[in-house]
This record gives sequence, C-alpha cells and structure tokens, in this order.
Amino acid sequence: MAQDPLDLSALASEVAGSGFDDQRLNMRLKLLIEKLGQNPSSSLPEVFDSAGLEAAYRFFSNPRVTPEDILTSHIQATRSRCKAVGDYLVVHDSTTFSYRLEGHRKGLGRIQRSNANSAQVLFAHVSLALAADGTRQPLGIAAFKTWTRGPEPTGVERQRWEQQFRVASDQLDGLQHAIHLADREADNYEMFQGLLQDGHRFVVRCQHNRKLETSSGITKLQEQLASLSSTVDREVPLSRRKARRTDILRKIYPDRDMRIATLSVAATSIVLLKPKRSRAPAATQTINVVRVWEASPPEGAAPIEWLLYTSEPIETPEQQLAVVDYYRARWTIEEYFKAIKTGCDFEKRQLQDFESLSNLLATFAPIAYRLLLLRSEVARAPDAPASTVFSPDELDVLRDRGRLKLPAHPTVNDAYLAIAALGGHIKYSGNPGWLTLARGYEKLELLVEGWTSAKLQPSRDQR
Repeated sequence: MAQDPLDLSALASEVAGSGFDDQRLNMRLKLLIEKLGQNPSSSLPEVFDSAGLEAAYRFFSNPRVTPEDILTSHIQATRSRCKAVGDYLVVHDSTTFSYRLEGHRKGLGRIQRSNANSAQVLFAHVSLALAADGTRQPLGIAAFKTWTRGPEPTGVERQRWEQQFRVASDQLDGLQHAIHLADREADNYEMFQGLLQDGHRFVVRCQHNRKLETSSGITKLQEQLASLSSTVDREVPLSRRKARRTDILRKIYPDRDMRIATLSVAATSIVLLKPKRSRAPAATQTINVVRVWEASPPEGAAPIEWLLYTSEPIETPEQQLAVVDYYRARWTIEEYFKAIKTGCDFEKRQLQDFESLSNLLATFAPIAYRLLLLRSEVARAPDAPASTVFSPDELDVLRDRGRLKLPAHPTVNDAYLAIAALGGHIKYSGNPGWLTLARGYEKLELLVEGWTSAKLQPSRDQR
C-alpha cells in the first residue's frame, strides 16, 4: 500500500481529521481534498458538478471556516512525522499571488500601494518541514499565514518572520529539534536576539553589512569575514537559474548556468552592534556566522557568496558544512511554491474575496505538499521498488493504460516517469514540470477510480 501522504484518500483523511467542531465541515473538507487532489490544475467548475460546486463555494466563504481550522489536523500529522525523525528543518518563505485588474476582489491589496492600477495581490507565508538527514524529504506544513497590504506601511509585515518561526516551533512542539531556515529578507537584529534568548535554532542568510564590535574597534561584517581563511572546501551542484523580473532582483539573483561549484567555507563568532532604530533590549548580540564563497568562479559567472547567521555550533569543519547543507535545503520551498502556482494553478482561481481565497489556498497547501513529496521520493530513492511508494492499483493502471509502459519490476523512477507521461511528458526531455506532473496525477487518479469500479462490478452483479 502507498505511503500515507502519497495516498490521496489517506491525505484527505489526515487533513479532515478534527479541525472543525462541526463534523459536516470536516466531511466537506475531506471531499474537497479528494476531488481537488485528483484534479489539482483544473478549475473548480471542471472538478465539481453543479451541486458540488455550490457546496465548495459555501465552504470557502463560510465565516466559520479559517485557514487555521483547515490545516489543524494536517499540522498535527506533520508534528508526528517530525518527532519520528529527531532534528528536522523548517523552511520559511513568502510568496505573492497576483490577480488581473478586471473585477474587484474584496479585501485584496496592491503590489504598489500608491498605484490604484497595479495588480491585486494576496501574500502568503508558508513554513515547510523537511527531514534534516540530507534527503530533504518533505514532512508537511508547519505554519501558514496570509495577508494583504494596505495603502500605508505598518511595519508589522516584517515581523512575520519571527512570528512564524515561533508559531511553527510551538505547533510542532519542536523548540529543541526544529532548525529554521530563511533567506536574507529575515535578517533582523531584534529577531536574532529574541530567538537566541529563547533557545530557537536557525540558519538565516545575511542581507545587511552590519556593524560589529571587535577587540580592535568597530568594523563591518563583510570586512571581518573577508579576512577569514577557508576551513574546508566543498563541491556542490548549482542549478540553472533565470534572472528575476525587476532590476533589484536581477542584481540579487542573476542568470546562472548549471555547473559544479567549488565553495570555500569559514566561520567565526561575532558581536553585532544594535542598529540605531532597533528596539531590542541589548546593545550587542553574540552570534555565529558562516561565510561560503566561490574563490574561482567560471569566467563571466557571478561568484557564489553567502553569509549565514546561525545558532548552530561551528567549531569543526563538519559542523560548518552542516550549516551550509541546511541552508542549501532552503530552495525546497521555492519548488513548493511552484507546485502551488503551476501544479495547482492557483493564480487562475476565480474566488472573489480575501477570505475565500485564503481558505482555498490552505486547502491546496497539503495537496501541493503531496506533489512535492512524490518528487522528493523519486530523488531520494529512484531505484527502490515502485511498490514502496505506489499502490498495486496505481501500478496496474500504469501497466495497462500508461503511455510509457512499465517494466516487469518497476522502480520508483519508472512509475514517476509513467505518471508524467500521462500528463504529456516525453521521456528524454528533462525532468517533468509541475503542471505536467499534476496533469499526469489527475489522469492516474481518474483511471484508478474507473479501474477499481470495474474490479468491483462482478461482485455487484452476483448480488
């Protein structure tokens, strides 16, 4: 039998366990997960008949339904999976869902506060738990938050990083074992001070060239770390990356070809000085920092350099490399957002207000986790027997109805490519994209449903 999170009916039961006091809402949520999980990229009118569509709209607009209630049971299951692995990673990041200007969606904000003609947007911050053993196996959603921007900045939005670190630790009961990962937007002196004081663990990329207190006076972070000699070198594969859309993001994330990079690593403990506008109680904060840099990049390529603040120990080369490997796992949440935006086609959803869209996004969150988990299982153990991941019915359908025929003893990777082929993927055209994978799973679920029904038909005819 398939592993629980990969089995759609088991995932639906997990998500719809006990989030609502009203059992009718739990049953409706279970049905929504089952239907949307079968057709993650299809529109709601394509997924449901007229009665089911009306019921779905009522659920998402129900004032008694919130994202917290939708995800309560799934987060409890995530906590159980996390406890089973010991230390684990919690990757944090935010993303933007943009909607066309035609038609006003109640409660949504704008990308540009001062421009009434800018697209309407919904922001989401997701915390995703991963195994810390190097496999980066997704374990589930740890925390979830949606918001919009008003016409004036409030200063509250930036505080979400520390809030979600703490919420995730609390919901997973993971103060000692959760290692939080975040990109440079989370670089915040007050947050570091609060998290270290309360015993939270983290790896956060540096954004600001902060002032330091040293034995010889005040200096800057980058200058201090540039003087360090490499402790250890490591070869790592770098994926291809297209430059971002805006000038600022293109400078931060330039174009990059796929290559193997030799990275040098060094680490030290530093004393940060409190920024002038900070409200933190202490004037200084001692913190560990790891520098990762590419000493000899290829000609014309932007060199890799990361400065990583961390609570983790850095005394040995092995500890320093562990910090680097933890941070490299942060990219998994970018793949997760692709699963939601492309695999689940969320930006084409037609619901008309902030509350309904937030509830729909929370419903899709575990479905996208399931898509990500499948890809993770393929990467983790591609040559394992397919029966360790896929159910007998799924494998029988792929053998009998698949476009890409399975061998007599298929591996996980064989079954994965066969599912992708159902969605239109060609075997030798690289890794399947999220939309292709979602379409393949959609067809597989429908074929399995028909296959199961056909197997049951003889017994029905005998009654």
